[in-house]
Amino acid sequence: MPLHNKILIADDDLEMLETLSSMLEEEGFAVIKAENGLEAVELARKELPALVMLDIHMPKMDGLTACKEIKSDDVTRSVPVVMLTVEGSINEIQQAITYGAKTYITKPSSKAEILKVLKSII
Repeated sequence: MPLHNKILIADDDLEMLETLSSMLEEEGFAVIKAENGLEAVELARKELPALVMLDIHMPKMDGLTACKEIKSDDVTRSVPVVMLTVEGSINEIQQAITYGAKTYITKPSSKAEILKVLKSII
């Protein structure tokens, strides 16, 4: 059973990872951090977060593949996934939605916008 306020963030941009983590922790969320898609998939299975935020472009396993893995696993299938993207490529976003992502957030976004998206999902 997912813990209501546990969020997994995967981003290979460590500055972005820390910024998002701090922002969410200030709002009372427990944050789990991953620096690549492979780590994100493993942590999602282990931690069962209430939500996963995946950067699309990461080493070892990109966010699209990680999303597909998370959504095709019986253990993590019900965990909502939100994609993080810098350029907002329509093809990549459509692919993510096909794989089961709920929505996406374009980086950078305001704290208010990020929280609005997350709170509408969990």
